[in-house]
Amino acid sequence: MYGKGFLFGLVGILVGGALLTVSAQADALPSQYQGTWYGYISSEKIHHVRHYDFSKITIKSKRISFDYLTTTNARFENLKWTWGASALATYKAKKDKKNRQIYKIYLPVEEDDAVAKIRLGTVTGTGSSKQALILNEGYENLYLFRKPLRSHPWGIGYEDSLELYD
Repeated sequence: MYGKGFLFGLVGILVGGALLTVSAQADALPSQYQGTWYGYISSEKIHHVRHYDFSKITIKSKRISFDYLTTTNARFENLKWTWGASALATYKAKKDKKNRQIYKIYLPVEEDDAVAKIRLGTVTGTGSSKQALILNEGYENLYLFRKPLRSHPWGIGYEDSLELYD
């Protein structure tokens, strides 16, 4: 399908002085999922100046990172980093009930439970159809795009929605 690569066995990972054992069976994440994706969190006016908040998620074959960015520029230029986190990750492929390809994200500290699921989709926002990475971490889909767009807002409660601790 996507050139799945399987690793078998157990991998010991040293985290904070404790040895965690993580199942090493993982699927290779296709290149179209990897890279940098932006999610629009919200905007608010502070002292007559509008502030726009974004998340930036960088997905690599063995690592995922989450950064919180903000700007006052209406074109979303000059995004300023506020805080972020990064962690090792493994991915497992699966088909959902609608036969769509999804990937579950596993972290070494949460070895048995997936922290989130991702899939590619097409959404209509800002007047045209765009490819989006759809992140599901529970009950709601959060949409990410290849560049910052003021579309599909997550809401202020999601500024730290993907908890990554390395």
